[in-house]
Amino acid sequence: MPEEIKERLSKTEYDKVGEMLLELIAECPYIPKDAKVKYNSKDVGKCVYIITAGGGIKKWDIAGGFTADLNIQLAYQSFPTGNGQMINAQSVLDNIAGWLEDVENLPKLTGNRKITKFTASDSFSAVEEVEGDKATVYVSNVVMEYRKKGA
Repeated sequence: MPEEIKERLSKTEYDKVGEMLLELIAECPYIPKDAKVKYNSKDVGKCVYIITAGGGIKKWDIAGGFTADLNIQLAYQSFPTGNGQMINAQSVLDNIAGWLEDVENLPKLTGNRKITKFTASDSFSAVEEVEGDKATVYVSNVVMEYRKKGA
């Protein structure tokens, strides 16, 4: 069976989805009060950030609509100093990712598009240096699937 060829998403698709993701994540009750939320960038200090990592149209339908997905990295950067704080920091990200998967009233996008689901992978950690200090970043790869109805 031939492999399906995905079409790339346009820059406009990414821009509109980015705005929606920021608005959606801002509603999450698991974002720490002292953490900033950023899109396609990080900040110094505690932050939750969303990085879009490519996507495409998975399937066209006969009426001209399509199903597409967008790969996202959802991350939480903090500065835990011991095992307990590290477990808590990873739990923050896991709670945010779980909340995202469970949102029932998913936002509509422009152009007759509707998000159908978010699917998050297990989180993993990375240690990075931020202005001479070591930050621990917990990351979860997330796939956002959405559908556009045809004519």
